[in-house]
Amino acid sequence: MKLNPQKIQAYCPDPVTIHLYDSIDSTNNEAKRRSDDGVCLYATTHQTAGRGRRGHSFYSPKDTGLYMTLSLPLSASSASVQKITCAAAVAVCEAVDTLSEIRPTIKWVNDIYVDGRKAAGILTELISDNSNLPRAVIVGIGMNLCTERFPDEFAANAGNLGDIEINALCGIITAKLIEHFHNPDDNSIIEKYKERSFCIGRAVRYTQKDITHTAKAVDIDDDGGLVVEENGIRTTLNSGEISIIPQ
Repeated sequence: MKLNPQKIQAYCPDPVTIHLYDSIDSTNNEAKRRSDDGVCLYATTHQTAGRGRRGHSFYSPKDTGLYMTLSLPLSASSASVQKITCAAAVAVCEAVDTLSEIRPTIKWVNDIYVDGRKAAGILTELISDNSNLPRAVIVGIGMNLCTERFPDEFAANAGNLGDIEINALCGIITAKLIEHFHNPDDNSIIEKYKERSFCIGRAVRYTQKDITHTAKAVDIDDDGGLVVEENGIRTTLNSGEISIIPQ
């Protein structure tokens, strides 16, 4: 499992600045530290301090997964952070489809599932310039490929995408994300996201203002928000975490 810049670039129609690492704390952290201009990819097969949303850690053992961050200059697009996260989820699913027989699904808003288990996660963040103005968006994607052993706190819910060729996977995801970033008004991304939804039609639990709600997920709106219905009243969730209630 070896990353190769030429093999990754071969899948991308536009030039991408590629930084590869044998091991690093976090590719998102590296993207923030370097603050490179233009479209930049940071990728590794081992993170020592992988990060997920809301301060959670992302287990990133050596040589069993792909951990990548794509940095995109905000001047190139007006796409929302949430919609970019949706595009990244679709890109991962479509790349896996292309390279294997596995068909992943998406748990709102940023988790990729295979057979009911989380196999990948996405962390989208903004980078600010010296004037504290947003200058780039970074999309971190952590994928379990052939990971089989997980810490106890992850084991019950953790899965993998399979032993997929890593450079092709990285290159296809990068190309698809760049394509979306340059076409932010393409709402086909939301339709594709909805088709992959692991949530729509199922009972979910979420917390707002310290109140826990149980509702039915009924739709994804045009910006990637999750529409839920509770006691006949519909609400759109634009952030936060949900849990799926087993049927």
